[in-house]
Amino acid sequence: MTETLELYIPKPEDGWFYVKMMSDPETMAYNAPWFPPDGCIPEPEREWKRLCADWIGHEPKLFYAYLRRTSDGAFIGDVCFRYTPERDWWDMGVVILASERGKGYGRQGLKLLAEHAFSHGVTRLHNEFETTRDAAYRMHKDVGFRETGKADGMVYLELTEADYRKGAHMEPREFLDILHVAERLKDTPRHCTTSKGRRESVAEHSWRISLMAMLLRSEFPEIDIDRVTRMCLIHDLGECFTGDIPTFLKTSADEATEDALLDRWVRSLPGAVSKELSTLYAEMNALETPEAKLYKSLDKLEAVIQHNESPIETWEPNEYELNKTYAFDIVAFSDWLTRLRKEIYNDTVAKIESGK
Repeated sequence: MTETLELYIPKPEDGWFYVKMMSDPETMAYNAPWFPPDGCIPEPEREWKRLCADWIGHEPKLFYAYLRRTSDGAFIGDVCFRYTPERDWWDMGVVILASERGKGYGRQGLKLLAEHAFSHGVTRLHNEFETTRDAAYRMHKDVGFRETGKADGMVYLELTEADYRKGAHMEPREFLDILHVAERLKDTPRHCTTSKGRRESVAEHSWRISLMAMLLRSEFPEIDIDRVTRMCLIHDLGECFTGDIPTFLKTSADEATEDALLDRWVRSLPGAVSKELSTLYAEMNALETPEAKLYKSLDKLEAVIQHNESPIETWEPNEYELNKTYAFDIVAFSDWLTRLRKEIYNDTVAKIESGK
């Protein structure tokens, strides 16, 4: 499974990694035609100082970043682009440390670079390399680059923002990588327990609010229930990276951390998937559309319903009162949901009175 990467703007003291890459014959073998015999850059320490002075902080004409693995913070490669005014495009490059190749990092790094470039004023990325580099060619095509020509043993490729935003097709491996991340929710426990006293998983909670949305199609004919269902399915994916924190314990710092990790992962996904998820999350966070309000209502209501189904000895002391009041505010936009919330309230009171 490919681990998640992020772009990291290096500091001067991080130059040791640049020197390591530029001095490694296996990593730099592709560069041998320009720097014989092994492709290694002469005097990499001096080149690093020039790069820090001339490239970093000069977007969108120049950009340089390391690729950093999020699980352990290890640097595994670098990316760059620079504006070429006579061609009105940005030449770009991606290099993965030889010891880290074969893990899908090149494709992910290329997507991170493209997303960053097109979010910072770049309109057209260009790359060229030998026609013999089949893996590099496939990687660029997968991301959406189109071939513009071949000459003298070189292939020329371009990616416009419009083509990138359309989204390249998703490779089977990328599809599996997404599922492997989402699978973590099956083993991520929530605060609630089931009716038999077992801690429920985040995946189980997400499944049931999606079912709730489907069942309410006829009650909300004016709402796009398919869109609501998609929101329900993805709403807790951020907990793949942080775990579940109960509402009454979750701080703004916890939310910021979860949002940042989720955003980083979403940006690394195939173009069309990344765009759809980003659009949905923005709508969900704004809580302005009827679809977003319905999703959020179901998210909160399901938690109270689950508490009513769980053994009362699993409740926290503060939940006796919280379960009577929680979510009344979010459902106020809908008479039907308000009626549902009152029925849930009646179940809560009956459960407390029975002591079971």
